[in-house]
Amino acid sequence: MGFILDLTEIIRTPAGMVGAVVVIGAVYFLVKWVFAEHPDDEK
Repeated sequence: MGFILDLTEIIRTPAGMVGAVVVIGAVYFLVKWVFAEHPDDEK
């Protein structure tokens, strides 16, 4: 529980906001890349 409270305190700072956006973007592109169809896949 303390970790979550620390995280919310960090996100309230301007640098924390930028960091959160970067992390969310990285996770989004990672998931998109993992689930993308590969051209060599059999159909």
